[in-house]
Amino acid sequence: MKKFGKIVLSAFTLMMVFTLMMSINVNATGHPDEIVEVPGDSIKTQLQSNIMTTFRFRERTQLTLYANVDLDLDINCEALRIAEKDFMIEIEGGHHLKLTMTCTREENQLGLMDGNTMRVRNRNTYRYLEGFCISIECEPKYDCQCNCECQCLNECQCVCDCECQCQNDCQCVCDCECQCLNECQCQNECQCICNCGEEQCFLKARLRIRETSQNRAGQWAYYNENNEEWVTVPTVVEDGYLTAETTHFSTWTVLIPTVATNGNTSLILGSSVSIAVIGAIIGISVIYTKKRKI
Repeated sequence: MKKFGKIVLSAFTLMMVFTLMMSINVNATGHPDEIVEVPGDSIKTQLQSNIMTTFRFRERTQLTLYANVDLDLDINCEALRIAEKDFMIEIEGGHHLKLTMTCTREENQLGLMDGNTMRVRNRNTYRYLEGFCISIECEPKYDCQCNCECQCLNECQCVCDCECQCQNDCQCVCDCECQCLNECQCQNECQCICNCGEEQCFLKARLRIRETSQNRAGQWAYYNENNEEWVTVPTVVEDGYLTAETTHFSTWTVLIPTVATNGNTSLILGSSVSIAVIGAIIGISVIYTKKRKI
């Protein structure tokens, strides 16, 4: 009987250890090169290439960025509603980029309300439980240099004052004023060189959010504005983060299959029942042992 009691106790101990291990989330990612504390909900700044930087909004919501090119950032994050989240994005681009990011807890017009269920492109049903969605917009930051001169007739002397601006389509618009001496006729001429290239906004990006017991079975998804539907993408777990790759930006979030949420509920109930049964067996074995001694 003593051997039986030891076996039951060992089984109970192993089950408790297994349950504890399942609840632990390991973070094995590298440390950022710089941490920026943001007391409010927004920040505009520049980020140098190959520098991993974490922006911590109101000491709770973390956004970590890394890119192989320079970035001009405009970030808005409703940290008080989102609370503690750990999001990372890695960007591979061809040249200097302007990046706008808006983080919210819900987007009612897109169906992202806490606990709401929806059908995605593959017709499967998903539930929104993450409480974090991010809208990302990106455009190249063109580098243009303009050289303007005044062409004067009859060997007159002229002074040219020009201001040039590079537009989004990589074209320059110049506003020039020429002042000539002795009533000479002048014409302005501007030559602009823009380093735009033929590359798209960026080559690819990797989205990551910390894995938790709630989103463990989740998949990254983006909103297709043309078809007005959510589209899930392949998602893997790397270093404790739900990770997905993309070649375009949109509104992104993590959706949980309804099958997984129902399965988690069943698993919790099953684990509770198992623990209760094991506890009852141990109690009965203790009572039986005491009676044998009497």
